[in-house]
Amino acid sequence: MRWTCWLAIGLLTPVFAAPTIEKTATTWTLHHGNCSLSVSLADSVCTFRSPAADFTITPSLQLGFGWTKSLASGPTPSVATAGGKTTLTVTRDVPEDRQFVTLVTAYDGLPAIFVTTKLRVLTGTKSQYYFLQTSLPCDQYVAAGTAGPATVTLDKTMWPSLAWRPWWFVPREHGGVALLPTNVAGTAPGQGSPLFLHALPKGAQLCVGDSLDASFGLASVPDASAAAALYEQASSRRVAALAPWQRPDEKWDYGKPAPQWLRDAEVYNLYYRSAAQWTDEVVATKLKGFPLIVGSTPDPAALERCHRQGIRLLHYVVYTCLLDTALQVKEGGQVYSEWTESVDHESRDLKNHPDWVCVDKDGTAQHDTWGMEHGHKGLLNTCLHQRGLRQAAVRQVRILMERGYDGVFIDLAGPTVECYGDKLGKHQHEHPEWSNTQAYEELLKAIYGEVKRFGDDRIVMQNTCTGIIQSHWASCDSQMLEAVPYAAGSTALRMTAPELLWTTLRQADAVKAGKVPVILPYFGGVADLQAVKAAALNSYAWARVSGFLWADGFGLGDLKGLESFSRELYSKRTGKPTGPLTFDEHGLRRPFKDGLLRFDVPPN
Repeated sequence: MRWTCWLAIGLLTPVFAAPTIEKTATTWTLHHGNCSLSVSLADSVCTFRSPAADFTITPSLQLGFGWTKSLASGPTPSVATAGGKTTLTVTRDVPEDRQFVTLVTAYDGLPAIFVTTKLRVLTGTKSQYYFLQTSLPCDQYVAAGTAGPATVTLDKTMWPSLAWRPWWFVPREHGGVALLPTNVAGTAPGQGSPLFLHALPKGAQLCVGDSLDASFGLASVPDASAAAALYEQASSRRVAALAPWQRPDEKWDYGKPAPQWLRDAEVYNLYYRSAAQWTDEVVATKLKGFPLIVGSTPDPAALERCHRQGIRLLHYVVYTCLLDTALQVKEGGQVYSEWTESVDHESRDLKNHPDWVCVDKDGTAQHDTWGMEHGHKGLLNTCLHQRGLRQAAVRQVRILMERGYDGVFIDLAGPTVECYGDKLGKHQHEHPEWSNTQAYEELLKAIYGEVKRFGDDRIVMQNTCTGIIQSHWASCDSQMLEAVPYAAGSTALRMTAPELLWTTLRQADAVKAGKVPVILPYFGGVADLQAVKAAALNSYAWARVSGFLWADGFGLGDLKGLESFSRELYSKRTGKPTGPLTFDEHGLRRPFKDGLLRFDVPPN
C-alpha cells in the first residue's frame, strides 16, 4: 500500500462532468460519472448503482445483545464543495444516544465514489460494534498478489474473509466492482452470499466525540487491472476515505505527561503471587531487570526488595466488583488470598455495605460474570454512585501511596454494568442522571489526583482491556491492552492487521503527549514453541514500533523449552527510534538505535 508516500501515477482518466446531488423527500443521491450512491433518510441504507452492478449497503448497529438501525430523525443533510471534491453528509439518530453519519464523496476527474460511515456516541462511554451488509454476492474475487493480480475463490463451507488488500475486484457478468477498503470484509457460508464490511476497528469502547468508522471506495471497472490502477490514482489524490485512520474532529485532553522513567521503560511485567512468593531470590532473578512490575502483594518486605533492585512496583486494585465474604462462605466458596491480602479490605467488604451492590433491571444483585465462572459467588458488581464506596477506594489508594508504592494498576477500568438501584428504590444515586460508568469515571479521576499528590513520579495504569479510551488519558499515565495482539491458546492475531495499524496511528498523539500505552499478550496453551517464539517477537515488534510497552505476565518464561528465549527477550532494549514509522499491507517498520524493527502481518 502507498499510505505513506501517495505516489503520483499520472493515470489518464476520461473527462466527465463534476459530481451532482439529487434530493428527494426520502433520499439524497450523489451522481458521479457512470455511478451514483443514494442515502436513505429513513434508515441510512445506501444504494450503489453502476453499469457493473446495483446493490444496497445496510448498517447493522449493535444494541445490547441485538441489532438496530438508525432512525429517520436527524439534521437536514448537507453538501460541501471545495478543492475539487463534493461531499454529501447525512446524519441520523440511533437509539441509546448515538448518531450514524454517512459521508459520500466524489473527486473531480476520479472515477469512483468514496463512502465513510461513522458511529458516534453522544453521552458517556460505551462499547460499540457495527458492520455494513451489502447485497453484492461474492464467491470469488481478485486482489493484489505477490506476482500481480490473483484470483481467490472463497471457501463457502465456513465464514470466509477477504484478505486485507488495498483493492478488491468483484467480477460481475460485464466487468465488475472495484472495492477499495480500509478493513477486512467477509461473507456468510453458502454460494451467492453477499459481502459485508466491518467497521474499523470491529469493536471499541467509545467516549463522547469518538467514532467507529467504515471507509471504502466503489467504482464500476472493466477488470482487475483497472481496479489496481484506480487505487493508485486515488492514492495520488490523498483520498481521506482510504487512510487507515482518520483524525476525529474531537481534540483529546491528554493531561500531564507520564514520568520520563515510564516513557523510557520499553518493557514491564506482572507478578501476581502471594506475599510468601516474593522472596529475595525471586526478586533478584526473575523480576530483576524490569523497570516496572505490577503485583498484588501489600507486603512491605516485597516492596523493599523491589526498590533495592531498582524495580518500581504498582499495586493491583479493582472497584467495579467487590467481595461479600459472608455470601462467599455461604455459597460454599473460600475467601481467596488476593482478597485477604488486599489493603484495607475490611472496609470494602460488601457484607457491610449492601447499598454498594449493583442492582439489575429485575431488582436483584448483579453477580460478577468472572466470579460466577470461577466459583466466587460472593463477588458482586458494584454501584459506583455510592459516595462511601468511592471514599473507601481513594482511602485504599492513599494507604498504598503512604507505604511507598510507585502507583496503582486499576483493573476493569472500562465501561461497567448499569445499576438500576435508584430507579427501583433499592438505594439512591447521588447523580441519578449519570450512568454507572460515568460515576466510575469520576472515581478514576479522583484516584489519579490522589496518586499524584504523592509526586509526579507515581503513576496510574488502567486496564481498559482490548480498547484504549481516549477520554481516560487525562486521568492516567498508562492504559493496557490485555490479550492483544495474541490470546492464550492461539498464535493467530486476535486483532486484524488493519485494527493493529489503526491502534498504532490512533495512539500516536497520546505517545507524543507523553502517555504510555502498554500491551499484555498471552502465549500459554500452544504446543508449537516455534510458533510461540514468532508470535512473541511479532508482538514485541508491534509494541516497540508503536511506542508501547511490552509484557507477557512471565508466560514465556513459564513454558518449558523457552526459558533461554524468554530471558533474552525480557532483557532486550531497542533504545529510542531514529526514524518514522512506515507501513503497508505486509506490516509496520521503524528504525531504532539498535536496528530496524518489523511487525509482520501473517498472510490470510
